[in-house]
Amino acid sequence: MPVIVSDKLCALNVKDVKMHGIFDEKLRLVCEQTLKRIDMHALADYFRYRTDAFATGEFWGKLMRAACMTYAYTHDEELACIIKTAVDDLLSLQDADGDLSTTKKATQPKGACGSDLWERKYALMGLLEYYRVFGDERALDACRRVVRYTNDQVGAAPKTPITETGWAFYGIESSSILDPLMQLYAICGEASALELAKHIVDVGCCKREHLFDAIRAGKDPWEIGNNGVPKESIAKAYEMMSCFEGLLGYYANTGDAQALDTTLLFWNKVYDQEITLLGSGGADAPRNLGPGTGEQWNLTRSNQTNPDIDLMMETCVTVYWMRLCYRLLALTGEVKYADALEVSLYNAIVGALRPDGQFFEYFPKFNGQRNPRVNFSFNIEGFDLSCCTANGPTALAMAPYLYAMKTERGGVLNLYENGCFDLDGVRFEVSSRYPLLGSAVLTVTDASTDAPMTLGLRVPAFAKDFYAISEGKLLPGQPGTYLEIERVWHAGDTVTVAFDIPLVCHPAPKGDNRAGDNFCAFTYGAILLSRDNRYDADPLAPIGSTTVTDYRVMPSDCGGYLKAEVQTERELLTLIDYASAGNEWKEDALFASWIPTVK
Repeated sequence: MPVIVSDKLCALNVKDVKMHGIFDEKLRLVCEQTLKRIDMHALADYFRYRTDAFATGEFWGKLMRAACMTYAYTHDEELACIIKTAVDDLLSLQDADGDLSTTKKATQPKGACGSDLWERKYALMGLLEYYRVFGDERALDACRRVVRYTNDQVGAAPKTPITETGWAFYGIESSSILDPLMQLYAICGEASALELAKHIVDVGCCKREHLFDAIRAGKDPWEIGNNGVPKESIAKAYEMMSCFEGLLGYYANTGDAQALDTTLLFWNKVYDQEITLLGSGGADAPRNLGPGTGEQWNLTRSNQTNPDIDLMMETCVTVYWMRLCYRLLALTGEVKYADALEVSLYNAIVGALRPDGQFFEYFPKFNGQRNPRVNFSFNIEGFDLSCCTANGPTALAMAPYLYAMKTERGGVLNLYENGCFDLDGVRFEVSSRYPLLGSAVLTVTDASTDAPMTLGLRVPAFAKDFYAISEGKLLPGQPGTYLEIERVWHAGDTVTVAFDIPLVCHPAPKGDNRAGDNFCAFTYGAILLSRDNRYDADPLAPIGSTTVTDYRVMPSDCGGYLKAEVQTERELLTLIDYASAGNEWKEDALFASWIPTVK
């Protein structure tokens, strides 16, 4: 294996992971209503007939990736049949020279719409995930040939530089192929993958401005590529994050420490400046107004309540924020990345999924109604498909990979959902009332080893008074770390976990428009809370006080995680989790997460 830097946390074999909560429920819903229903043959037609239409080739790869990840967890044989048939079909379309594209050779490596390399990226990602799950060498060979073919076309002159491709972002979109290049290199050491990756890293992914040098020089993500004309800005959020995810792969495969340091700088800036209480980012205002409306960095964290914003927090942005967080969690073992993933999963991802499981909201809102509006969609044999509906299932499928992970000395538990997992012959069952309450009991149901093993329990940054009881000992946990318990585990052993979950009132951030100042939002641990007109006739009516004097939480009675009654100095508020707010998806189903306050 060419990998030089090993992960500190690794995914378990997810067939040995079982979740019994909301993520399992939604993952299986999407499996039935999207992954099993979409016509993969029709999606392959874009490759079959070389339609050369904008970004159409991305759908096959996005959905294949999600389907394979989902199958690895569920082992649904009907889904496996769909996957294998789809892969057989796509592989039959690859030319002998390795060409697998939706564009004709004469217009490569850009295509009439500029999306040729972007689409190849997703074909690679789908096939690589298929290879990881099913071990089919044909898929790996196809990826090698795609990359060799691409490397013959793209690179330093006389080849076409990567920054001369793409459609609107000066090569950022095309350069995000760096991620699957590094995946392929890690699997088999394909030399052409590393050669092309070095070209992308050297030129910095963007003709207008070197992405990585800009971050190292102290620039903020929203400023990258800024030419002073807001309508020509190119700080496209999820493509840019995908480039940095690829840079992490470059670090792991080459040991280039600067690549890791640069990505850490980028992550910290994105988290501090762009990620909202929902666990997503990007918007259509106020700084960047360029192509990809609603999908560019815009100092979104401080502008969450800015009334100038119409569209924000694209679901694709959430997915790639989660992927970047997961990669950093694996490489560093730092809890803050798991904390960020949890916020995105419980709020932005579950909240974006329509109850029928066939649609992910393109731009989730904080206030108003659930919004089926999209700006890029196709009808595939009767199924309405957008980039977010194709990407969203990957985020749900990440949950079992995050739930528990393996370390050199044992493993860690990241999510306190009900479920079970295996660590080196020790099977743990988790019984929990989280996220309603900060309590869980882990029981060893089987143990086939006498070797000592360490179990790490995630202590969320928000947790107050975190304790675990093991072998009669009370063990305190420090927020933002893993509480490690090392022992020889036997069937019947238990670990009891308890911590307080705070309810916090957040004042509106001070963004670019003072009209957004008079709002507040409430969170309960990782969960964003909302008013809903099932409990409050006018969720958008201003409240008179933001000072919480008392609160209590209880099980939800509208299909969500929880309901909270919050007493302020002036009124009693009934709040529910964001994911279930407005979840009837009707025009008259109103909710408010940023609640107006009396001036």
